[in-house]
Amino acid sequence: MNYILKNQTTRKRQPGFSLPELVIVTSIIGVLSAVAIPNYVGQLCRSETTEAVSSVGSLQAVISAYIDETGVLPTSWDELNSISAIMSNDGEMDGEFTEKWILPSEHYEITVSVPAIAIYNIKATPKDGCENLEIKACLNASTGASKLSKGDGKTNAVDVVCT
Repeated sequence: MNYILKNQTTRKRQPGFSLPELVIVTSIIGVLSAVAIPNYVGQLCRSETTEAVSSVGSLQAVISAYIDETGVLPTSWDELNSISAIMSNDGEMDGEFTEKWILPSEHYEITVSVPAIAIYNIKATPKDGCENLEIKACLNASTGASKLSKGDGKTNAVDVVCT
């Protein structure tokens, strides 16, 4: 009997973590994740929106440059590519404006309306989980006026009118 008690008292402590230590570390990681992940997703959506805003602004400039160069309103991607390459993942955009331009990052698709009374309406719509980050823009080819509106993540873009 003394032998059993002697073994129990001389047993060496095994290296490792105790249950309270594991619970505390898991809790800390959970709290940090609850704060960091939403911020990361929000920043990711903002960067995707910045790319789309830049692309819409470039598109407005290319349309204006084409009109200045030729004196004609462009009605297709092919015409715009003669001024500056409009690139998607499949190469240069081609065909009519009814074709959606999917940005190389594949997060936004851009549509351009065929001009009615020299006014182009451009809309960029997010393709994935970024809600209320739509972009609407217009370009009045006769006056040179342009506007752009973007969603802020809480409300979508408002309609723009170029006069």
